[in-house]
Amino acid sequence: MKQSVLIPVINKGFEIHYFSKKNQSHDWLKKYNESAEKFSQLESLFQLHRHDVLEVLVFLDGECEFFCEGKTYSLRRGDVVVIPPYAVHKAIVKSIDNYERIIVSVSEHLMGDFLSSSPSMKENIVYQKTQGSYVLHLHSKNSQDIISLLHEITHRIKNGEENSSFTLHYLLFQALQVIFDPASSMPNLSNKDELDQRFVSILEYIESYLTEPDLSLDNVSNYFHLNKYYFSHYFKKNMNLPFYRYVSLKRLSFAVTMIKQNQISIEKIALKCGFSDYSSFYRLFKKEYNLSPKKLQKEYKNLY
Repeated sequence: MKQSVLIPVINKGFEIHYFSKKNQSHDWLKKYNESAEKFSQLESLFQLHRHDVLEVLVFLDGECEFFCEGKTYSLRRGDVVVIPPYAVHKAIVKSIDNYERIIVSVSEHLMGDFLSSSPSMKENIVYQKTQGSYVLHLHSKNSQDIISLLHEITHRIKNGEENSSFTLHYLLFQALQVIFDPASSMPNLSNKDELDQRFVSILEYIESYLTEPDLSLDNVSNYFHLNKYYFSHYFKKNMNLPFYRYVSLKRLSFAVTMIKQNQISIEKIALKCGFSDYSSFYRLFKKEYNLSPKKLQKEYKNLY
């Protein structure tokens, strides 16, 4: 079974990272002050993973198929992938030598500030969600505008400007406005796997009842009037993950976020995230991350 990684992201503000053969994400290595071997375990770009923040990927070059929440997309140069918090995803890259992209991670706090100051952006995001695609095929000019804005942000950060500055936030705000503007993108006609409406409803149901302890394959299949064996096969075919694995990953994602917040005990976090008891939570957590919940809490404190 493939492992999934929850990549730690800052509590507020944003982070921006390039990946290319000539820039092997050395900024991340510097940030975590770890060896490349350990870095690859914590920050794997190509395993199933998820974040507790909004992530925007701008695809620059190479051959890449992108998997997100049951859909697989063939990316082309200039495409933008908008990945919601907690969405399970991964990049499937044919050749790492030619792969190049920019990733921007935007905290919930900063995104909230952007949306409160721009009702039109909020409306555009709602509209994009109704289109049922995580990938936006931008017009060439819009794509270049976004890349230019992100290059300007990176240039200013390298010259010592704090990423909490008004100027950098405004540049990022401009980039997001372009990304979410429906006029910036072309119709999405290249989904490799189109989800049927029933599966979309199943994912919405799981999201709504994720923290309920009785969320189970039997209960969900019964709710949708499906044989549980058929449902199990149907879910895995569409998601590329078994039902219980998917639910576990989602719950663990929420648990990691709460552990980082450090507001209640880890035992209470386990119950709040839908696990039946602490021992089962601990066992799954240790298997998933190869460290204990308390160890993760300690390592996160050391990072920030």
